[in-house]
Amino acid sequence: HDKITEQGGVSMDFQLQEKVALVTGGSRAIGRAIALTLASKGMDVAICGRTRETLDNTATDIQKHDVKAWAFQADVSQLEEVEQLVNNTLCAAGRIDVLVNNAGAVKVEPFPEVSEENWDWTMNLNLKGAFFIMQEAAKPMMEQRSGNIVNIASIAGTFGGPTSSPPYAAAKAGLVNLTTVAAASLAQYGVRVNAIAPGIINTPFHAPVDLEIAQKQLGLDPGDHIHTRVDLIPLGRLGEPEDVAATVAFLASDDADHISGETITVAGAMRSL
Repeated sequence: HDKITEQGGVSMDFQLQEKVALVTGGSRAIGRAIALTLASKGMDVAICGRTRETLDNTATDIQKHDVKAWAFQADVSQLEEVEQLVNNTLCAAGRIDVLVNNAGAVKVEPFPEVSEENWDWTMNLNLKGAFFIMQEAAKPMMEQRSGNIVNIASIAGTFGGPTSSPPYAAAKAGLVNLTTVAAASLAQYGVRVNAIAPGIINTPFHAPVDLEIAQKQLGLDPGDHIHTRVDLIPLGRLGEPEDVAATVAFLASDDADHISGETITVAGAMRSL
């Protein structure tokens, strides 16, 4: 079923055409790059997020790739909204072939000051919500005997350091382990599950760290923190959202047909935060 190009290679675009992806947190930053990359490969894409304007703008850009796009407002930390999101996607698109579990956020507090509210909020969004949307999306995948789940974890969950948010690092470590459990559980249904652990990616996600740690505690100027971190990256540059998106596209393709239960680090050979 693969399409051979004139150069003799396999066309990933053909492998993803006529399939449907659901990307959580898909309206901005890494999620937006993932949605647009999958659309460029020929996939119809549903995205969810909490801000209507950014959802609609991204959906418009997805459609520029001559594919279908759907934009749903949803908070994936709320189980009833998770169920509704999957139902809405199935009603609109008829199927879900790829789930990209990207929604996540961090509230930065130093280790001695982490509150119970922060812990619960972080776990609900980054781990609890991630599990239950996997569970809901897996149901139609199990019925169709095929599917692909890609969890966006973090290097904080594999190589956390002193600037990592403790609850965020714990949640992402849980997501890495959950990936292996889900992969083993769903393999019999032809469903693959993998994770990606991005390092320092050039997005506004790092703004809270920049404010709470770099500026308030270290006395750095606004914006300096993320750029000084380049020294930690052996490849010598910040990661870009498209670096993560390209890895998602590979894992979603048939080229990765025998890869499941793995976590791929996209961090330029960096091994600590």
